[in-house]
Amino acid sequence: MTTSKALATEVTSAAVTADVLSPRRKRKLPRRSQVLVAAKAALGIFALLVLWQVAVWVFKPAEFILVGPLDAFGELIGRPDYYARNAYITLQEALAGFALGTTLGVLFGALLHYSPSLRTFLYPALVAIDTIPKVALAPLFIVWFGFGFESKAFVATAIAFFPLVINTYDGLSSVPHELKELARINRASSLQRMAKIEFIYALPSIFAGAKISISLAVGGAVVGEFIAGSKGLGYVIMLANAQVDLASMFAAFIVLAAIALVLFMIVDLAGKKLMPWRSHAK
Repeated sequence: MTTSKALATEVTSAAVTADVLSPRRKRKLPRRSQVLVAAKAALGIFALLVLWQVAVWVFKPAEFILVGPLDAFGELIGRPDYYARNAYITLQEALAGFALGTTLGVLFGALLHYSPSLRTFLYPALVAIDTIPKVALAPLFIVWFGFGFESKAFVATAIAFFPLVINTYDGLSSVPHELKELARINRASSLQRMAKIEFIYALPSIFAGAKISISLAVGGAVVGEFIAGSKGLGYVIMLANAQVDLASMFAAFIVLAAIALVLFMIVDLAGKKLMPWRSHAK
């Protein structure tokens, strides 16, 4: 019988090996290659903006139909405090919704996996609730939590919740039978199996769901601001729509896209730090 420390090391190594390690490991990308990847991504975004601006110059649509990125960036430069202040509010709502949605999503995903009797009636109920448009839930949250920060954060939570539930459940359900047998042979406790095998093996799936949820959380916060907002980027978009101010509207779109992209990259980086073995996988 192995000691507890030896068991933890053996089981963890087996989980990592079964999931991601191959006989021949890839080297980490050198810093130059990483910079090249980032440069290509930036070039793609720049090319899209150029095509957008050229289309506006060529077709000359009315300003209430379409404006170019130069107008949108000009609006941003002209009123940076206005957009920064409202972006900060939306960012707070999105992060609060993402944090709560991630916590509940992982918890419910684990419950679905470890409790078959609970899964029998809870899983169909979650699927049914997920089909309800989240815009329809926003007024209900406003009735429950008022017109303040909480209602927008809960809309973001509702949208961010479901990808984490499904991905956590799928990740835990995909643990190979051989790893479970290894834990049983070494007499690992239920807590050791969860911490050293199952959740480690499910991490890639959980982070895949988190990368989806973080972008959805930003959209959820904006949906809440559409319904009952007096500040935030959703309110900026609604106000610009009422005033037929497309430059302001597209400026808000650009800020929203930047927020979602940065948050996505942060979650992706966190996944790489928590799963260093994946950078060596083929």
